[in-house]
Amino acid sequence: MPEMKKFKRSEDMLGATIGDELLMMSIEKGSYFSLNTVAARIWELLEQPMNQDELVAQLLQEYNVPSKTCQEEVEKFIAALRERGMLA
Repeated sequence: MPEMKKFKRSEDMLGATIGDELLMMSIEKGSYFSLNTVAARIWELLEQPMNQDELVAQLLQEYNVPSKTCQEEVEKFIAALRERGMLA
């Protein structure tokens, strides 16, 4: 089986925590994004390259969520990050 692609956050992004959210800005695009607590945790984890299965495994250790739900939500979030050019 081929190795799963590892994702890493783009160096182009700046972030600041405001309350329970992480506000992020793309230096290159000048666009802003707001991440909730779980999304911000995924972003934090992506400081080091991780594949989707590794992300899901880590989140399942930290949050009380069904495995299938976690897998689906991580997949959607990774797709959204890729679409916005937020991953290297």
